[in-house]
Amino acid sequence: MGAGRQAWCPRCDEVRAARPGAACAVCGRQLLALPAARPGQPQPRRGDRVARRLRSLAPAAGVAGVALLVLTVVASAFAAGRLTRTTPSTPGAAPTTTVAGFVDEGPETGRRDFNWEARASGITVELRNISVGTGFTRLALHVEGVAKGREVSALERLRVRDRAGNDLLSSGEIATIATAASRPAPDGGIDTEVVLDRPIDQQAVGSVELGGLTVATGVGERLTASLVDPQLQRRTMDNPKDQSWLRQRTSCPGCRLRVACDHCRTIQVTGSAYRRGRVVVAVEAVGPVERTVLNPSRRRVVVTADAGTGELPAWIDGAGGSAAIVVGADLLAAGRPGQVDLGRPMGFSLSLQALAERVVRGGWAIRQAGS
Repeated sequence: MGAGRQAWCPRCDEVRAARPGAACAVCGRQLLALPAARPGQPQPRRGDRVARRLRSLAPAAGVAGVALLVLTVVASAFAAGRLTRTTPSTPGAAPTTTVAGFVDEGPETGRRDFNWEARASGITVELRNISVGTGFTRLALHVEGVAKGREVSALERLRVRDRAGNDLLSSGEIATIATAASRPAPDGGIDTEVVLDRPIDQQAVGSVELGGLTVATGVGERLTASLVDPQLQRRTMDNPKDQSWLRQRTSCPGCRLRVACDHCRTIQVTGSAYRRGRVVVAVEAVGPVERTVLNPSRRRVVVTADAGTGELPAWIDGAGGSAAIVVGADLLAAGRPGQVDLGRPMGFSLSLQALAERVVRGGWAIRQAGS
């Protein structure tokens, strides 16, 4: 779940926690692969370094020092702007798992219908058609046998051959490729697509082979939290636009932060801290990370204040089963104009969402019946 689950959106100019080829969760643009610092050596993410430092320092620090460790390790990541920001969604916009149009692929130059199918592991995969354009190939598939409410998020060990058994893909076999669309079909099953970054001769295709399907379902967890910062509340009422002092403050008299995840099934809170106007929460996966809310596939965090001010910007970063969430306290205070009781906790919640995935192994050799 490392660099293969990070991709760059050229339209937003941001790194997303998703596979290359998937849709940007914000604008819908197809995501591109991140270049590695050296061939075969992907650059470690800031979240990886955060997790390693927490694991190495925590035994020596003990429980009482966890909050300080979280702050020390994560604060530099936030200051450097290296945490992945979750932007509040546009009011009324519904989440989608499809990408409309792929406008940057260019026009189609050819198309061939197949309607070939193969069955393995209780799942039937049908190759509906292959369309090609100036710089792409799109494979449209239909999948039957996947449990209701799930989608196909990736294909494993994809291979396309001609009738003589020769590879039509320059790489031979693609280990993992994210689907560009996955949606329930009107008559049952799942319609899904994958997009390759170069055209092939669709008329020469003799078989499409798959070694597995990554099946996914949405998962979510909700953390509840409260923050008391009388000085922030008072100064926000006096001058809400001036927050420069907050970043420079070295002490916080009367401040208290509480974070709980009482009903969480796939994560646990390992530490929290509040300093210089930043709430930082460290969480850890319970069980295999790909089946938890920390799975990078379509992962995001939604922060809402109890005062009902709508979604607030937040940042989440991490991999390998650990992550850090950062929220600006000035945004929490700004949503409470005219607050009289300066010692009253500012309640808020952090909702984490992602795709929990598992790979269904099988051997689908999709070719014309009788061949």
